[in-house]
Amino acid sequence: MRRFSAAILLLLFLLSGCTPQETALSPAIEFRAALANGCRFHAQVSAVFGETVASFAMDCETDSDGVLRLTVTEPETLSGITATVKNGGGTITYDGMALEFGLLANGNVIPAAAPAIAADCWSRAYIASAGQEDALYRVTYEKDFDEKRLVTDTWFENGVPICAEVCYNGQRILKILISSFTLN
Repeated sequence: MRRFSAAILLLLFLLSGCTPQETALSPAIEFRAALANGCRFHAQVSAVFGETVASFAMDCETDSDGVLRLTVTEPETLSGITATVKNGGGTITYDGMALEFGLLANGNVIPAAAPAIAADCWSRAYIASAGQEDALYRVTYEKDFDEKRLVTDTWFENGVPICAEVCYNGQRILKILISSFTLN
């Protein structure tokens, strides 16, 4: 009887070892499923160029195909510039003006694409880890980008993303504060 009880307890212990990881991933998987029709959000982006930081803000909308449309709201001199970002490229338009903040990640990442990178990770990238961090839920996504690896961490509050950071070679290159998030 003791062996049988010990075997049952050992089996329960081993089976319960898988449950926390599955439970930790559940909100990330549920969020991914909820994004099937796209979303809308406001993004306040900070791009880090060594010791210089460039900041800008934009209203963003994704669709069911993963296409992101954005409209720059800050700085005022660039307000109204619109862009469409798809896998493999994008277009920027506004009376002949160009949105140029330089390139990051050894010339592979355009800072204006920060919201598109985050949204693509939420929908398609590999979920490397997930779990509670203080009062927030944190998900780490890994994405190959032009044969380079970008790591995007996103913090959620009440099931909604509020902040994301894009890292390259272990250094944060983009920080995105997210507000007014809604599902389409």
